[in-house]
Amino acid sequence: MFLKKMSIILSIILISSVSGCSKKDTELIIEKENTQETTTSEIQQTETEEENKPLIAVSSSDTVQIFVREDGAPGMYLGDDGEVHGFYVDLEKMVMEEMDQSYKFVPYSDAGPVINGLKSGTHHLALAAPDLPGFRAIFDLSIPYEILHFVTFVQKGNNEIKGSTKEELLQSLHGKKVGVQTQGHIYESLRDIREIKLVEYPTTTSAMEDLNKGLLDAVPDVKRIGLYYAEQNNWEIKPVGQPIISHIITTAISKMFEPSLLNRYNSALSKIIADGRRDTLWESYFGPMSEEDKP
Repeated sequence: MFLKKMSIILSIILISSVSGCSKKDTELIIEKENTQETTTSEIQQTETEEENKPLIAVSSSDTVQIFVREDGAPGMYLGDDGEVHGFYVDLEKMVMEEMDQSYKFVPYSDAGPVINGLKSGTHHLALAAPDLPGFRAIFDLSIPYEILHFVTFVQKGNNEIKGSTKEELLQSLHGKKVGVQTQGHIYESLRDIREIKLVEYPTTTSAMEDLNKGLLDAVPDVKRIGLYYAEQNNWEIKPVGQPIISHIITTAISKMFEPSLLNRYNSALSKIIADGRRDTLWESYFGPMSEEDKP
């Protein structure tokens, strides 16, 4: 290695003497090359450290940070009292109690910080995550506890968007402006259908507001959520046709933590489903739970 370096230096000096370059110019070139080598080495070292970073253990006394959507009523929402409420929140309380786990709910409106929080390990869980390939690649997912069916909302005077089947309804959305939450469930499911013009919003509720104003043609959402906010805000919108998407719902868990967190979570949730507590809770919010709603 020493002889190789000396050979390079002598070559540079020889070239400098022939071309008339100064010693200062030659030293500058060498410094740049060394700087580049150091920078590349540092990057490679950082990447290796990240890959070898140990997973974080979570004990029962550690406070688990749980993301909860602010505007997903009646499933989950932030109330006027500053607390989160809804079916998913109450189900999660059961799971945490079964685990004997300390926890804290963290309300959110934008999906971006949720994804970043789970990927970085600053937060532990996110409620009501769909079992999609994109999410499974970056998160651990719990056992499923529900199937959600998404229908299409349009303005009450709209008779163009319709369909007795999923395929017919999606066909009627071709060339239409459809509001979706950025990085959300519907965005992930519809983004490959190029004929549909997706318009991204920070929340589905804000998209619904623009639908009511006539700025969009349609917004897919869970039927019970859309109807809830339509009634609350006196929106002139309606659900049409058959569900265009059905998602198996889980809880997303950060991959930054040891598998014991996922295992304890699944064990607790399994007991709650097996003994009927989930079904009883569901019925208190939405009526009897049908087989179509069970994964």
